[in-house]
Amino acid sequence: MTDDKNRPLISVIVPTYERSSLLPRALDSIYAQTWKNIETVVADDNIPGSRWEKETYRILAPYMKREDFLYVKTAGGTGGGAARNLALRECRGEYVAFLDDDDRYLPEKLERQIRFMQKYDLDGSYHDVRWFDENERQVEYRSMNYTEDYSQEGLLKAHILHSIAPTAIYMFRRDQLLKTEGFGEVPSGQDFILMLRCIEKGLKMRYLEGAYVVQYLHGGKRISLGDNKVKGENMLYELKHNYFHLLTKQERTYVKFRHYAVLAFSSMRSGKLLRGIKYALMTAGSSPKYCVEESVRYFSSKFRRK
Repeated sequence: MTDDKNRPLISVIVPTYERSSLLPRALDSIYAQTWKNIETVVADDNIPGSRWEKETYRILAPYMKREDFLYVKTAGGTGGGAARNLALRECRGEYVAFLDDDDRYLPEKLERQIRFMQKYDLDGSYHDVRWFDENERQVEYRSMNYTEDYSQEGLLKAHILHSIAPTAIYMFRRDQLLKTEGFGEVPSGQDFILMLRCIEKGLKMRYLEGAYVVQYLHGGKRISLGDNKVKGENMLYELKHNYFHLLTKQERTYVKFRHYAVLAFSSMRSGKLLRGIKYALMTAGSSPKYCVEESVRYFSSKFRRK
């Protein structure tokens, strides 16, 4: 049997903001991992002195007694990107992974991913993701198998076309990640910017088949929905324009189609019906062909690998 302490240490960074009641589910999923040499790092981004900070600290009190737990306090309200970057500088792991405070890992997430990275001598890796609703029903299975070309250009094209995200699917060697500028410190799209920086820095990365994290759609605040998502998506679309010279005309049309589709879905999920309808019409108008193809893919993903 392998001595857990002789295994590489993985730091799992969990930023939290005004969601203290959901934290135990996320943290318990980390401690339930089959890989046992883990440092759990909570980056508390709640406003100092707020009821959220006090409630978060109360809930974290039992975890703080553990030697493998690190509490990091931000200035408050800095955003998920800044909170993760702070924790990244403070943590000790040879490898680093991420989990949002309202999501959870499946038990073999860390072991499967680090074994995969060791096998191929990787700086980073990513895998599929399941989306659940509040009733634990699968809403979508999102496959990240976008490319078999893991060169810098191949990864870059896959990322511009499809977005290799969200944050919880990543694992990196910490020393290599620190060579980049880290997460984007923006309201939305922090994970997109991080992956873009990693690709441009030349990190060796590959896709691991299988979903080892569950992300939730719920009525609470989520950075991936609402006005922040609209602003962030518009910013990312402008950023992607800098790479259009790498794409064919058809691929540029797909990026435009996907941009409007993301805005339509995020608006609908945020209860902004009229805005959602507007973007849905723009989605269909940008490419009826992609609209049909992606609709079939999306709805079939609800039933994939349940």
